[in-house]
Amino acid sequence: MKRTPPRLSTARLRGGHRTVEPRPENGKSRIPATPHGLRIAAIDIGTNSLHMIVVEVTPNLAFKTLSSDKDPTHLGDGALVKRRLTSRAIHYTLDALTRYQKIAKGLDADVLLAYATSAVRESSNGGDFVDLARQRLKLPVQVISAREEAHLIYLAVRSAIDLNNHVDIHDDHPARDSRGCSLILDIGGGSAELIVATNERPLLLDSQPLGASRLAQQFLHSDPVSNKDLAALESHIKKSLKPTLQQIRELAPRRLIGTSGTLENLAAMAALRHGESAARHRLLTHMARDDFDALYKQLRKLPLKERRRLPGLDPDRAAQIPAGAAVLDHLFDKLPFTHIDVCDRALREGMIIDYMHTHWPKIKLSVQYPDPRRRSVFELGRRCNFDEKHASHVAALSLQLFDSLQKLHGLSRPERELLEFAAILHDIGWHIGHSGHHKHSAYLIKNGDLEGFSPHELDLLANIARYHRKSPPKKSHPDFQALDPSSQLLVRKLASLLRIADGLDRGHYANVQSLATRTTAASVTIRIRAQHDPALELWAARHKTDMFEQTFHRHAVIKT
Repeated sequence: MKRTPPRLSTARLRGGHRTVEPRPENGKSRIPATPHGLRIAAIDIGTNSLHMIVVEVTPNLAFKTLSSDKDPTHLGDGALVKRRLTSRAIHYTLDALTRYQKIAKGLDADVLLAYATSAVRESSNGGDFVDLARQRLKLPVQVISAREEAHLIYLAVRSAIDLNNHVDIHDDHPARDSRGCSLILDIGGGSAELIVATNERPLLLDSQPLGASRLAQQFLHSDPVSNKDLAALESHIKKSLKPTLQQIRELAPRRLIGTSGTLENLAAMAALRHGESAARHRLLTHMARDDFDALYKQLRKLPLKERRRLPGLDPDRAAQIPAGAAVLDHLFDKLPFTHIDVCDRALREGMIIDYMHTHWPKIKLSVQYPDPRRRSVFELGRRCNFDEKHASHVAALSLQLFDSLQKLHGLSRPERELLEFAAILHDIGWHIGHSGHHKHSAYLIKNGDLEGFSPHELDLLANIARYHRKSPPKKSHPDFQALDPSSQLLVRKLASLLRIADGLDRGHYANVQSLATRTTAASVTIRIRAQHDPALELWAARHKTDMFEQTFHRHAVIKT
């Protein structure tokens, strides 16, 4: 399962996999963001709630959670039976998505993923909701299939729990050598996912329309739940799960794992039945069958008003919790499990993991280069299959020239960074072809979706890279002539340094190790230190001093 999220505009957060740092309206350089690992925001547009987590990729290529948010939007209210989202639910959800976009942007998220599940995919106007999200919020919402949803849940749980080992958390000496597979149960609002899996792969990915909200809307019409309603509900669950249970029995999972809100609430309520003090010392992820049986009996008898006051239950789930509990009750009756372990990872974490798997080069690059702009520059270079060793060496030589000639050019740190980035990207036009590759490089820089750069900065980078070879700027060059006079001078200054640095690595094997300069009123002497005979590099660099001499009005002398 591979989905490539749409790209983010650098002007505003849009969803996909580009920066959320805005380009300044005045076209000037922005203040660089504090370097950090790649940040990913994942929004689960569920039947009951909107969930978002924002994570940062860590140096060990895992992730840490920066923010977790939830909003009970009730998008699926009525929709799961009538197959149509209400206007009120749509607009409430869009408002919540707007808030989540702002949170993600405030946390410097580089990637924004938004996936919708059963309520949207089953509604006749689900496409209208997706279109509104795109038009109003510039947010591309992806509607995922039931099987994709199950697979993402599998990825999330596998990242937190060993699915091969059956471990009783109350056993002082767990038998970790007991190999097997696990059954994962996710009871959402619209559907229930049943997954049998090992650490290596899923053996069964099944989704049934047995979500807690759906079942409550279909069958629970009395308060408290009547025997008639309960009988109809349990009969429906039995009929729906019969084929799936047969497959589960054949696979013989040794462990039952639950995830998502319904099961988290049930586990919390079961633990709190033993008292607040006991609950603080218990693993809330563990729920014994006996505790669940007592809780389910209570849920069936209590009216809605009293259910809302139960410790451990989110009041927004009070109307549907008996229906969700009925699904788990049926599994306990039909399968030989004595308890369920509830995992706190669910679909949204699966979205993060799936993105990391399908964008692995970008993930590794984010660890290597925490700064979003630098990361984006190297990402573009690698997309264009550039000679990274040569590009980095030319950049290093360019910066040595820049630093040693600072009094001559009078530029500062922002311009130094532009020179470095232009040097790294100066040859990416080879991706298109050698002939005229300097022009191709300029085009790719302007159209390569570089992150965090203003339009003016992109124009400067493109022009600096464009003039690393061939003729200096001319009146017939429209992109250069479109720049204001001060920007034209800046391009001339930086490109003249890049030209010489590029000549000093003519052989692409980093022969020239370092350089030093001496400036007089009439000349600039560049003295190089090389590992081997630098005849090739001296020849190439001397043939590329023309723009330097025109710009700084000094004769350039390059020697060992």
